[in-house]
Amino acid sequence: MKIVFLESFYGGSHKNFLDGLVKYSRHQIEPITLPARFWKWRLRASALYFAEQYARSLKKYDLLIATDMLNLAEFKALSDYKKPMILFFHENQLTYPLPERESFDPHFGLINIVSALTANLNLFNSIFQLERFNEELPEFINRIPEFVPLEAPATIRRKSRVIYMGCDFSAFKNVRPIKNETPVILWNHRWEFDKQPQVFFRVLYKLAEEGIPFKLIILGENYQVHPKEFLQAREQLKDRIIQFGFVESKEDYARFLEMADIVVSTAIQENFGFSVTEAMYCYTLPLLPRRLSYPEILDKRFHKEFLYKNEADLLNKLRHLLLHYRDYDNTRIELSESMRKFDWQDRIEEFDQLFEDVVSQANVSA
Repeated sequence: MKIVFLESFYGGSHKNFLDGLVKYSRHQIEPITLPARFWKWRLRASALYFAEQYARSLKKYDLLIATDMLNLAEFKALSDYKKPMILFFHENQLTYPLPERESFDPHFGLINIVSALTANLNLFNSIFQLERFNEELPEFINRIPEFVPLEAPATIRRKSRVIYMGCDFSAFKNVRPIKNETPVILWNHRWEFDKQPQVFFRVLYKLAEEGIPFKLIILGENYQVHPKEFLQAREQLKDRIIQFGFVESKEDYARFLEMADIVVSTAIQENFGFSVTEAMYCYTLPLLPRRLSYPEILDKRFHKEFLYKNEADLLNKLRHLLLHYRDYDNTRIELSESMRKFDWQDRIEEFDQLFEDVVSQANVSA
């Protein structure tokens, strides 16, 4: 089939997902993308731009896929696109946490809702996200003061399902477990408030004060000019830092993942977990909060040792791993093998078949 993928926020996990689909799908998928910046304006206005620029050329495609950063209802109306459409939720504006001093804007949530009502199928990247969305949806709808669309939540639920994303592990095929003399902690997440870097560094400062040996690799994309937590950490932990800042090439990224022993997440927003999945594939021990999508990504047999309840539990478990990391050499191999289920080569068949099913069902209905 010929498929067009509209991505108005082409960066981070959005980029990883789209690139993987294009690379591994048996269908011909053409990406149309906008850079990953000005997310609020992308959500408000990208539908207008895509419809203006591409409405005529899109009619040749059998299927259109878009992400939650597009107003699909506006796009459909403006472009007159009549073929089936899939909406993929990387995140949603009903449940996304807000930075300090920022108030909730219901308009963004409404964009997600009308887009979900417009799509033939809504795909969510974890059970966690779909359940949270379904919990919040009726509460959000009931905020409308009068003339409430009461059927909307049930309509959306009927055409929503979970599908786990694929990971392109090809850049990591040559990564091997290594034995560092001093354990290396990895941060490979975005430098944003929802990843809670202040909690991560607070724990590291305490361990450093205790004299616990560790080195540090700080990766991840940075959309801020001067993220103060990272600047403070660069100074306070400078003797322990191996790498500080985003790396452009996959080869460099793979090299730093290979050097790491423990990957830590302190996130309050995570609907899948590309970064920790890649790190675990590269034989890195995870230490993840017992919330969000992490209990789904991590096999249950690893929950007790590698999921933590709160900051105090994180401190205790990280201390233990740093002092006994060599005891987990076999576990690192088991964790890597457990991540292979997310390899695009194994995941792509479900996506390709689903795309065909959506088009077939739409043709029958027509």
